[in-house]
Amino acid sequence: MGLKEKLFKERYRKFADNLQRDELDELLPDAARHIARLNSSPGHRVRTVILIRRISFIVPRANGAYVPEPGDSHILLGYGVQPEDLK
Repeated sequence: MGLKEKLFKERYRKFADNLQRDELDELLPDAARHIARLNSSPGHRVRTVILIRRISFIVPRANGAYVPEPGDSHILLGYGVQPEDLK
């Protein structure tokens, strides 16, 4: 992976990590609107964006293998997209 790609992915990872923090909940509607704009087209308008946090711990086993535990999902936000959000 090149430096440019690595920096881009790290920046996105930090954004995604910070978006899940409770004290930054006010950013969630803005993120939902941005996602709606990215995924809408003139013939297909996004109507709802649901942000979900999925967590699965990866546990080391005695034989050195790492096995994911059953996952857990938590809905961060359900957002009804308005036509003005897509402008």
